[in-house]
Amino acid sequence: MADEINRRSMPWMNIALDWEGVAAAAAAFLAALLLGSIWGPLFWIGFAAMVAALAAGHWARRSPPDLADGVVAPCDGIVVSIEVTEAPTALRLSPESLIRVRIASSPFSTNKLYTPIAGGVDLISLAQGEPSVPMAMRPDDDGLTRAYVTFESAGEQAGIALASGGLGPRIDLDIETGDVVRLGRAFGTRRLGGWCDLYLPIGLNVLVWPGQSLVGGETVIGRLRAEFEDETVLEAVEAMMPEPKREPAPVAPAPPAPVAAAPAELEPVVEEEDFFDDYPEPDEVEAPEDPAAIFARLREAARKHGESD
Repeated sequence: MADEINRRSMPWMNIALDWEGVAAAAAAFLAALLLGSIWGPLFWIGFAAMVAALAAGHWARRSPPDLADGVVAPCDGIVVSIEVTEAPTALRLSPESLIRVRIASSPFSTNKLYTPIAGGVDLISLAQGEPSVPMAMRPDDDGLTRAYVTFESAGEQAGIALASGGLGPRIDLDIETGDVVRLGRAFGTRRLGGWCDLYLPIGLNVLVWPGQSLVGGETVIGRLRAEFEDETVLEAVEAMMPEPKREPAPVAPAPPAPVAAAPAELEPVVEEEDFFDDYPEPDEVEAPEDPAAIFARLREAARKHGESD
């Protein structure tokens, strides 16, 4: 983009015209000449038609911001109001309450429409208006040309409700359901101004205010998932902060060691060999005398003692 701007001899010259607008302006000018030849004041009627054709066909080159989760203005205009309200059923947005940013565009605003978020196209609906309503004086008037487009990005949705006059081809869309679009891409044309209601998630931090002029495809209205991003930044900051110094916990004094009691006098340990030495061997033990023999000797001794008496 920077190289393209450097190659331009007039980088401030960003205005361009649609071929349809140029052809319509040329036809209106020829009609003005023809009418003027019939009657002079009729020339100005044809001239006004030529100016309207040029206004309906002019657009400008835009440079969208490099924001993956950004939300940009879908068209040129002025912010009329910012409020929380319900989205039209035609948009088929899941939350019941959304933030609505209402934008009003003059007939001389550039005619391009720009994708408010990067993502996919979920829904497209277009209904032509009545030729008897040339201008969209109020967004809720009957007979206006209306278009509804819903975009989706990583689970977040954004809806656009467009309204313009019913005279002539006022709104043309160059996208289809299922297309993947980048942020700030021109996806359609709305001629001679009108109204644009942009519906955004309720948690979005809106960065614009009523009365502010918007540049379609460039002015940042907010950023999706801002609350998650803030938490991520906070976590990163906390990770970079040094760990707080912590005082070591006081160590409880160890209990005094118990005083060992004086050892009692121990009996000498008798070794196994000395213990068995005190007992005689089996062969050395005499067998006990028979009691019958003992009684026999006693009787013999008693008999001899009786004879000697």
